[in-house]
Amino acid sequence: MTIERAPKNRNLRPPESYAGIFAEALADLPGAEGHALAVRKAQFEKFEKIGFPGPKVETWKYSPLGPIAKTAFQPVGDATLGDPAADAYLLPESNAIRLVFINGDLDPGRSDGLVSTDEVTIASLGDALGQNLIDAGQLLSECADDRGFDALNGAFADCGAVIRVSAGQAAPKPVQLLFVSTGSQTERMINPRIVIELGDGSSVDLVETHVFGDDAGLLTNLVTRCKVGESATLRHDRLQIGNVQGRFIGRFDVDLGEEAKLVQTLATLGGGFVRNEIAARLNGTGIDAQFNGLYLTRTGQHIDNMLQIDHTAPGSVSDQYYKGVLDGRAKAAFAGKIHVHQAAQQTNAYQTNNNLLLSPDAEINTKPELEIYADDVKCSHGATAGELDERELFYLRSRGLDPETARTMLTFAFADEVLERFASPHLLEQAKREMLRWLPGGDTLADMDV
Repeated sequence: MTIERAPKNRNLRPPESYAGIFAEALADLPGAEGHALAVRKAQFEKFEKIGFPGPKVETWKYSPLGPIAKTAFQPVGDATLGDPAADAYLLPESNAIRLVFINGDLDPGRSDGLVSTDEVTIASLGDALGQNLIDAGQLLSECADDRGFDALNGAFADCGAVIRVSAGQAAPKPVQLLFVSTGSQTERMINPRIVIELGDGSSVDLVETHVFGDDAGLLTNLVTRCKVGESATLRHDRLQIGNVQGRFIGRFDVDLGEEAKLVQTLATLGGGFVRNEIAARLNGTGIDAQFNGLYLTRTGQHIDNMLQIDHTAPGSVSDQYYKGVLDGRAKAAFAGKIHVHQAAQQTNAYQTNNNLLLSPDAEINTKPELEIYADDVKCSHGATAGELDERELFYLRSRGLDPETARTMLTFAFADEVLERFASPHLLEQAKREMLRWLPGGDTLADMDV
């Protein structure tokens, strides 16, 4: 099957067979009737028009889509899929409200029921559409007009959640969204959609876990739309964990109101091709937005993190702090842009991307970027890439550690600085356990209870 370039936007036209796939899948998608049906059809038409980003699209320069753009992915549907051990990744029942999705299907046995009160709504995508808890257009519309993956998600959205907290309220417990993909050797896709709306002065802790199993054929295409009201607080942890075969493309799109606070910590410890996009707009004064990220890559992995932070009003703070550890023939990319609009005087914006290369064959492409139109700001950005410090290695070896343990200890210390920023102690424990499993000789550090 050939793919033609769209002449104006340099995008790639999707395979024609998507039209038949969409027509066949409609009846099985949540809320596929009435207004929701019309919205899905409109999103699919937009997807056909936009297509996928081609190799000359600057923001995808270091992460060409290759086979993903050429493949017409089928919804998971009734494919024969394995029974994953999701329990290991669940937060304790007493500590969280949990929604668990196995290959795009809500797992009622592991999930808590619908929460719908005047103060708090926590519902799966199916319940939100089926019980008219949210307008279908509001739920399924795209984030970015020129992003084909958003429109594809809006057309095929099959799982996800709606989280709403009224003004002045707080969610009674952290909310965990657990997505497990496993067992498919054919080209299938999952399209989670998450909508978060926080009223003025409200707060919620969101714990998001993506587990990549034996899923060489699966693609997860996630879209998250978030609105944080004035003086509201969102703490968002995302952990991507598991095998190095899964493919994940996700966008987190957030608008922040005056005096709002956002703390997001993201750790990518699994997946074969992973792209995390963060788009944040700071639309008021006194906003504090922190973006923390860690990616560990081995041979065969490609991890891409792209952030765009827009300061549109004066007197707010943003901080991007990302670290990468690359081994073998791994590849990674980081692109972080701070855009300070002319009205955003007295902005403080910081960006750091530090990378540790454990192999001469590892590759990192990093692009820190500032675009400033105001003249009373404090902004900085920087990126580093290097090896372990030989002096530190010598010091540890002089204290009796063997070379492998010394290297592992320094690598762990480098990465752990980001992991410690997780708001959820349970997620922190899971991430540390996975990282020690990933590192050579990590069991030695585990015995030390680091």
